[in-house]
Amino acid sequence: MDINVMQIKPYANDDLWSPEKFLMPPRSCLHHLEPIGVGTQMVESLTSYVTRLAHSHGVFVSTLLSRIINPLLQRTFIKNSTSRRLEPFFNCSHALNGYGTIATDFVEVLNQLTLSNKLEFLTLIPFTNILVTKGLLRRYKAWCPICYQQWKQNQQVIYDPLLWSLNDVKVCLIHQHPLVQNCPYCHRLLLWLNWKSSLGYCSQCSQWLGRSSNTSVVTQERWIAETLGELIANTEQLSSVLTQEHIQKSFINAVHQVTEDNIAAFAAMHKIPKNTFWGWYSGKNRPPLSALVQICYNLRISLLQFLAQDLNLSSIYDRNLKLEMQYPKNRRSSARTLDLNHLENTLSIILSQAEETLPTITEIAKQLKVNRRVLSKHFPELCHQIVTKRRSYIRMCHLAAIKQCCQEIKEAIASLRQLGEYPTESRVCELISNPGYFRYQKVRLLYKQEIQSTLSRL
Repeated sequence: MDINVMQIKPYANDDLWSPEKFLMPPRSCLHHLEPIGVGTQMVESLTSYVTRLAHSHGVFVSTLLSRIINPLLQRTFIKNSTSRRLEPFFNCSHALNGYGTIATDFVEVLNQLTLSNKLEFLTLIPFTNILVTKGLLRRYKAWCPICYQQWKQNQQVIYDPLLWSLNDVKVCLIHQHPLVQNCPYCHRLLLWLNWKSSLGYCSQCSQWLGRSSNTSVVTQERWIAETLGELIANTEQLSSVLTQEHIQKSFINAVHQVTEDNIAAFAAMHKIPKNTFWGWYSGKNRPPLSALVQICYNLRISLLQFLAQDLNLSSIYDRNLKLEMQYPKNRRSSARTLDLNHLENTLSIILSQAEETLPTITEIAKQLKVNRRVLSKHFPELCHQIVTKRRSYIRMCHLAAIKQCCQEIKEAIASLRQLGEYPTESRVCELISNPGYFRYQKVRLLYKQEIQSTLSRL
């Protein structure tokens, strides 16, 4: 194609140097590292992303945290600005994959440093309104050795999926292999972040953690991994609609379809205390993830269906299944008749016994097969006399023991003087039967008086 040079208009100086003609896109302080698997069941965890980000810059995780991230955090999670004293933070590094303040603060800072807008999906922040912290995350790292091995052989990026950080996930979603928590070489538990964390390698002995295996798992563990993986894969769609009231509506719908609004029957079917389930049903409390997963497993629906209120339990719950989980209607046992005369006579006999043989009121109640409060309610005077008599005997024994200890101290000091040795407290303790009695003021006072008396004779 011929170009007419004469028709080309040269840039003027104003056009050439005008910033409006050449807009410079914003630059990130750190590498714009793309997270792995966003929108899939095997999305990367935030601790894994932090480790990869450190390695992409050729520095240790401790250096990245202490020198780059820590100064920008709104709250103090790392007390020292250097890489020292990071152990308390590493011990709670699993919280980065959760939804608390540490996770939200780190996501905000890392989004600022990398100019990424997807890092909250590497955590459980989108599920803040429906999850509870207790029993949610593993404190120590878990991994699938087969995944590590295959990624290394295929020259793929090695990382830790968010799914592996959930405490309820026991198996790998892809290989159905039980997740491993101990290094096969040094047998230690590994934290999610460490000074020199390296994905796929032990942070203690630096050995490779991948290997091949053909272990199979039970159906329920496989189902749990699949349903939680499905939930994580739909995080972006669910994050804007999930609220605590959402779970309450799901429970109301499920109870209506399964037990015809019988809350106690529904709780008994799933072996949940009635008061506990009532708190979830009424929206006063939030159920732990493990309880939600178990209920969904019993109902033969996925957790995503439960949260999306896509429930059609009438077709799932056939007659045989309802009979299998039938609500047990146990009758309350009749009240027991108390023989008050027998109880009173027994207490009187016990009170007349020698002081050294007196049992406690709890032991007496256990012997009579009644509650301790029954004795205190019907026979307060007898119980008070037994307790007083027993305490008096214990006090007398205690004073006798202190007196014996004081005598032993005097003898020990005299013995050490004869040997020409200074009676220090440690040497005296070696010669008496109960050195722990030195904690009593009377014993210590006697020791000091004996030492002063010894020094005055020198």
